[in-house]
Amino acid sequence: MVKPIPKEEGLDHTIAWMNEGYLFLSNRMNQFNSDIIETKILGKKCIAMRGPEAAELFYDSSRFIRYGALPKKAASVIIGKNSVFHLDDGQHHKRKQMLLNVLNDEQQIQLEQISKNQWEIAIEQWKQKDEIVLLDELEQLFTITVCNWIGIPLYAKNVSLRTKDIRSMLTAFTNKGTNYFQGNQAKKRALKWISYIIRQVRTGRIHPKEKSPLYQIAWYEDSNGKLLSIPNAAEEVLNIIRPFVAITRYACFSQLAILENKQVKHRLHKDSQYVDWFIQEVKRFYPAVPFVVAKARESFIWKDIYFPKNRLVLLDLYGSNHHQDTWEEPEKFVPERFQFLDKKDRYKLIPQGAGDLEFGHRCAGEGITTQMMRISLEYLLRLDYDVPDQDLNYKLNQVPAQPSSKIRLQNIRIKE
Repeated sequence: MVKPIPKEEGLDHTIAWMNEGYLFLSNRMNQFNSDIIETKILGKKCIAMRGPEAAELFYDSSRFIRYGALPKKAASVIIGKNSVFHLDDGQHHKRKQMLLNVLNDEQQIQLEQISKNQWEIAIEQWKQKDEIVLLDELEQLFTITVCNWIGIPLYAKNVSLRTKDIRSMLTAFTNKGTNYFQGNQAKKRALKWISYIIRQVRTGRIHPKEKSPLYQIAWYEDSNGKLLSIPNAAEEVLNIIRPFVAITRYACFSQLAILENKQVKHRLHKDSQYVDWFIQEVKRFYPAVPFVVAKARESFIWKDIYFPKNRLVLLDLYGSNHHQDTWEEPEKFVPERFQFLDKKDRYKLIPQGAGDLEFGHRCAGEGITTQMMRISLEYLLRLDYDVPDQDLNYKLNQVPAQPSSKIRLQNIRIKE
């Protein structure tokens, strides 16, 4: 027998979603005491769910597709209409393989060297300043790093503009009215810039290394043996740059966790395994992506619940990572909890999606995220600094979330 899904009354709940942010879905699930509910956002009926079993269902590509799931406005700023995130089946697998090849072990070694060089330069600059705003500094550092790694020329005079544009794209959907317009304009500028670079590569005016991400994407052939169009290639390059710079929020939250949990600092210096647990707990505890969206491929029944064909389905990432049935005391920051987590469990910790990395829609850059968080943590732990009075709280109705003060640090110095 098909069971009814708890449903919130009302014509549309877009305003509530914008006001509640990360907690929107969990608030309603808690209200109905159900891990699956029905709501309506942007005029579309949606089934929302959370938890490991929901994640396993959501990442079953025989049940769901991504094409057409995201609203056009959101897709145009966040990922672009023809990127890998919109593809399904064979097209998705082939494009995903290209990205995984770009992010291979050799390239990660190159990235680590470039990142560490940029950290050394940044710290020398910070030592000359009375105060830094950590999140702003990290965004610039990561922008320089990723462009250098990809193979994109980035001149010093343009660093501030490129960093600002990427920031505008990342914050395009906060609840401030002008942010979408600014994010959209920033996206257009970035695509124009990267499209120019792609043309320069294809006409032989720029010669990136053959194994570099820029070279591989510029000369990538689709399933029909044709080069990606220049706009599509530019989108894929941008889809490496933008989420790479988004990692700065995890790095910033890592620093916040150190400031708010004094007991962790000593162990981070002494215990490499604890560093792994700490990074995982930062990704679980702090807010990043609130939810992901897909569309039912065909009508089906799961656990006596009916999913109509083409129905939008939301997987609550933040709610899943804070679910009291999955995590003991989820609102406490406890890195030690990962001592007991089975690494083969691909559906429990899901800040960047779930399921199979190679064949599914799990984020291709998950390993890069962990790598960059580890490098950032290594350098942040080398520093001494003064922490002035400031507002370190973050708002769960702001997407993406960040400490209100963005973490101000004064009198930066290297530990003796």
